[in-house]
Amino acid sequence: MRKFILYFLLILLLVAVGMFSYGFWNASLIRGLARGLADIKSSHDFSGEISEIEKNFRDSSKKDVSRIRDESRQFAAKLDEIVTESGATEKEISGLKAPKMAQDAKETAAGYYRKVGKQAGDLKEIISYMSQIIEVAAVFGEIGESASLDEMRNLIARAKEKADAVKTETLPNDLQSSAQNLKESMSTFLAKMEEVAELKSENTSELDASYGDFSQKEDEFFTSAKKYIDGMEDLNIIEGRISADIERLGKVKFSLR
Repeated sequence: MRKFILYFLLILLLVAVGMFSYGFWNASLIRGLARGLADIKSSHDFSGEISEIEKNFRDSSKKDVSRIRDESRQFAAKLDEIVTESGATEKEISGLKAPKMAQDAKETAAGYYRKVGKQAGDLKEIISYMSQIIEVAAVFGEIGESASLDEMRNLIARAKEKADAVKTETLPNDLQSSAQNLKESMSTFLAKMEEVAELKSENTSELDASYGDFSQKEDEFFTSAKKYIDGMEDLNIIEGRISADIERLGKVKFSLR
């Protein structure tokens, strides 16, 4: 009986030592995850860049066409980089070891970069669509007062070709309807311009009306796009939660979870 009790106590001691060792080892894994998340966060900070691009988009109505065209190309390229990099960062986080206690923090961080990629992708599509519309409108700027009939015909044909190539299906679902309305209105305006240029119609009131509708649809899309961007989730809140998780987990000295 005494031997049995001694064996039992020995087993309890071994279990206790094992649990004690596991608790310290597990805590080291938790702190390791915290360090990994901190390194990733400092190396892949996109929130400021996206906010700056959003601000520039809202202020675009105050800029001339050439500046908008140049900035749109730069922003689209930058957002494309963010989409790619945030996707790679999400995978990097998914590959980190996370004990149960740190699992929520890991998922929050991965979800953050997933949302960054989604927002950057949506913003890129909005800017790309507006760039296509601007490219069509820019053709009109090439029509001078002394342009010949043939020159006008060629420019209108170029504008129609660009208008036909405008894509709406990659935009966020909430914006596809107003984008399609703008595209159709633009095509109608170009058709009326072509009729006047070809001398098929001398009724400029229809041309004026179609231009008015085009301008209205352009304003409606820009308003819808601005509302969509303003309604995007504030990722700074999640970023603050990640920082809090990193600080909390970095202080863990012992954990069985």
